[in-house]
Amino acid sequence: MVVASIGIFDGVHLGHRRILEELKDAAERRGVPSAVFTVLYPMDYYSLRFPGLLIPPTERARILQEMVDEVYFLDLSEISHLSPEEFVVFLKRFGVVEIVVGDDFRFGRGGEGDVETLRELSAELGMGLRVVEEVRCGGERVSSSRIRRLIMEGRVRKAAELLGRSYTISGKVYRDRGLGRKIGFPTANVDRGFERLVIPKSGVYFSRVFVKGEEYFGVTNIGTRPTVGGEDVIKYETHILDFDEDIYGVFIEVELLEYMREEMKFSSIEELKGAIENDVKIARGMVKRWSKSSRSLS
Repeated sequence: MVVASIGIFDGVHLGHRRILEELKDAAERRGVPSAVFTVLYPMDYYSLRFPGLLIPPTERARILQEMVDEVYFLDLSEISHLSPEEFVVFLKRFGVVEIVVGDDFRFGRGGEGDVETLRELSAELGMGLRVVEEVRCGGERVSSSRIRRLIMEGRVRKAAELLGRSYTISGKVYRDRGLGRKIGFPTANVDRGFERLVIPKSGVYFSRVFVKGEEYFGVTNIGTRPTVGGEDVIKYETHILDFDEDIYGVFIEVELLEYMREEMKFSSIEELKGAIENDVKIARGMVKRWSKSSRSLS
């Protein structure tokens, strides 16, 4: 037997965390494990209009596993054809004795079922139901889509308020053209993997970087590098302050703390170098405003 919540949980933001807190409380009251059923990729993921996930499913799983007892990933092919009634029966067969969801929860084929549908069906099957009210920030509902929009606009500090932590880009460092090192500012280029992830606004960010358990600050550029000929794809490269180690193949995390400026096409490499020197100078001044004691804003 378990008490369970169902949803995408992309980003595991403040709204999700409220649901998870209620989930743990309900599970403790019943003396059974807490569980999350999360869909690997939402239906929108397969649409060209979808801007991308906030975090990869592996990162979602890691965060959820820190907060609940059990995490189960569902593929859309497993559940998209189920009617609301069949979906609730599916949960019942899995040993779910109580369901905890947000007040905007929809389920079943084509999203036919809503909270009221779930209330009726769960009662018929002798299952408890707890509906959690929305979390609002700045007069608006906290949602994954709102956070995606903020990140795409470069408003990473506001996005962090809704996430409860800084927005992070992570992946293995790969060997690129080495242009940064040639002009005196070596960069760690991050491979974000194969999943469709939201792309932050192009430009230069003040960032915090975690390498092999150690914390540093840096200047991160996201964009196509127009000054040196441009790229066909978005690149994520970070100059880590006071750091000079070979970390090719190492997994790192880059928190985007503040948006500094737009990405620009400079008239020469020397002009680009001067701009980076200024970015680094500004970033060093910004370090003093950020505590190294905690990764969380919550």
